[in-house]
Amino acid sequence: MPVLIKPVQRVDPSKPTEPKKWYIVQTTTRQVDETEVAMELSDETTLNASEAMMAIRQLRKIVIRHLKAGESVKLGNWGSFNLTLSTQGAETKEALTANNIKNVNINFQPDDEFKAELQKAQFVWVDKLAAGRGNAEAGGITPGGPDDDETTGGGSGEGNEGSFG
Repeated sequence: MPVLIKPVQRVDPSKPTEPKKWYIVQTTTRQVDETEVAMELSDETTLNASEAMMAIRQLRKIVIRHLKAGESVKLGNWGSFNLTLSTQGAETKEALTANNIKNVNINFQPDDEFKAELQKAQFVWVDKLAAGRGNAEAGGITPGGPDDDETTGGGSGEGNEGSFG
């Protein structure tokens, strides 16, 4: 299934006085939960569904343990997880305490191979799909490929003109 995209008109926050421009945004169709991932994992491995679910839950527990120990966690060619902090500044170094930490965030930095696989995604305008002109007719191309009037490649949206109607 291709990634669904739609046109959105926005003001560039760095240039608020300039006219709005059109940008491509991705439309999330649904969220897949760990049970569904475990079922798919069991279909593609020798694990049964319960074992796959346990492996996912244990992986989560292990990743959290290492992150809380101040370590970065690299999972094969997926990429690396690490913590970042949102903090409030203080007037002096001595005034800094743990109370200055407002939020602990998780960062995922995908590996080059992981990113390369995502660059192969196909994109279809959601309005074309909704109009009954599904993937077979609308096609779909990969990022950086030639555009037609119903599909677009990926990237930043710059230079990828496609039909918005």
